[in-house]
Amino acid sequence: MTSWFGGRICGPTLAMALLGGSAHGGDKADVPPPAPSSQAVTFTDLEGANIHATLVREMLALRQGQKGPATQSIDWQISVEPDARIRFTFRPTTQTPRGTRTAPARGATVKLDEPWSTDNGEAVMQFKDGDLTFVRSYEGGAVRTIISLKRDGQNLTCSASSVWARDRGKSGHVLNSPVDGGAVTILSWKPGPSTCNVTR
Repeated sequence: MTSWFGGRICGPTLAMALLGGSAHGGDKADVPPPAPSSQAVTFTDLEGANIHATLVREMLALRQGQKGPATQSIDWQISVEPDARIRFTFRPTTQTPRGTRTAPARGATVKLDEPWSTDNGEAVMQFKDGDLTFVRSYEGGAVRTIISLKRDGQNLTCSASSVWARDRGKSGHVLNSPVDGGAVTILSWKPGPSTCNVTR
């Protein structure tokens, strides 16, 4: 069983639960309804849009038997193309007591709701109720990156957030470092500031 903060996704395996369930969880239950001037965003509204988002997370990580704090900033570039295709790149920069390291940019062009394999697990892009959501599984849990979009007249605006889930009974996420491929266990995590903007 995997818990998304207060909400839960249940299923025989983590991957099946992630890919078969909704892109939403308990983390958005307390979000107030949009202001009356806002209009619902459809995927058609996004075609041709370019989204740039930066998300920061504060972590406690374990690597090669050493535990320490780390701050990671992930720069996302997302383009919405015809036929429900999403082209994206992301580049993480990680700051630790040993210094700052930036990984090479990685990305792909994918189709909505069609999962693919990564070096850490399965991933999928979903869109529902104005939220473009990237779900990625790891050993011991999963991460959702959510781009929430709104339309006010001719303008599109966005906000970005991340939600981490941990499998029950697991001490943390085990993943391959995006910088050098070494195994890292993320023991704890909290979100930092984020930015997001949309252009055409």
